[in-house]
Amino acid sequence: MTAVLPRRAATPPGRLRLVSIIVAAGLVLLWVAAFATVHSRQQALDSLRTDSGASFIAAQSLHADLSAADAAAARAFLAGGVEPPDQRAAYQRAVTDASERIVDLARAAGPREPLTVLTEQLPVYTGEVERARANNRLGLVVGGAYLREASSLMQGTILPAGDQLAAAAAERIDHDYRQASRAYHPILVAAAGLATLAVLVVLQVRLFRRTNRIFNPALVAATLLTTLALGWTMTAFAVQRTRLLDSRDHGYAPMTMTAQARVLALRAWGDESLSLISRGNGAGLDADADAVSARLGYDRQARPTRTGLLPATAALPGPDRPARGALAPTWQTYQASAVRVRALVAEVGGFQQAVALAQGNGSDSFRRFDTASTVVFDASRGRLERQLADADDPLDTLPLAVTAALLLAAALALAGIQLRINDYR
Repeated sequence: MTAVLPRRAATPPGRLRLVSIIVAAGLVLLWVAAFATVHSRQQALDSLRTDSGASFIAAQSLHADLSAADAAAARAFLAGGVEPPDQRAAYQRAVTDASERIVDLARAAGPREPLTVLTEQLPVYTGEVERARANNRLGLVVGGAYLREASSLMQGTILPAGDQLAAAAAERIDHDYRQASRAYHPILVAAAGLATLAVLVVLQVRLFRRTNRIFNPALVAATLLTTLALGWTMTAFAVQRTRLLDSRDHGYAPMTMTAQARVLALRAWGDESLSLISRGNGAGLDADADAVSARLGYDRQARPTRTGLLPATAALPGPDRPARGALAPTWQTYQASAVRVRALVAEVGGFQQAVALAQGNGSDSFRRFDTASTVVFDASRGRLERQLADADDPLDTLPLAVTAALLLAAALALAGIQLRINDYR
């Protein structure tokens, strides 16, 4: 029996049967490569849309909400006595939004340690703010100490925990982006597809030389279907990767940088309020505000520098580039007001004028920047979500289409080879 098999394999029908096995194996290998790589990319895209991407957006929003709460509490305190209702409402809204973000991140199984810090320390922070508020309404100076303590807790403990959540989500996003656009995916599919096509072409050439028949219709159709499956898969990968890169460059990157700019701006705004509350003892807060402004791209006199987050944000490509470009001059207007406030504080008898300027033109100009940055952030977030959905579209029907095409190609290839085998009977 063992001797019969080699003899049969040496005959033309035996060799054709062996070739049919090779063709079938090649088509199966191509299907496995295409199916596995498409599935891997779809999983990564799904994670970007529903897991890591959503967690990152929530973490960025949490950081902004916490910073907004701290800045709003300081600005409301600066009014003295009973704070303006709109400023009090802004503080309460920011705390409520931050609490909801923490719940969302906990449900998304974010890192436990920073979530524990946030859930434990945020009530402590709000308690210190309420103590400061109560003493401020009574006209007691100790209220300022409570507020500075609350702000120190926010800046030194709570916000760093939020940064850890954002960093962890950013790492997951980077991993998902890499997984959704692995360079070896198209290489693997192309290698399997080209090898299978090579076998089909060589087989048809050899059959032509032996039988003088120009075409084997079944094998030609199988070759065309295999080419179609390979070309469709490679095209889908290229389109998906292009859209994925667009989502990163026009959505993820500007969203991240705008969020960072807004957080830094809120910090500088809070520093200004706390410095005024300190009544001339806020040198450290002024220095921190200057450092924040330098990171944004302006010196302590509100003059633009060549480097900084706002110029870098404005330089990013994308349809909302004009809106991002408008953030820099809007911030410069606020900072010019802040410089004037600081100059008035240094003047004899200028403190009340400084407070009035900060509460009036200073607050108005900052809110314009804050509103504009929020609009840009929301637009970038929406663009990120839409482009991630668009990136998944080319892959939706691909597994089914490739499966159908390769199954039909296998059936036709085997049928075409069987026709040649029948010629030897």
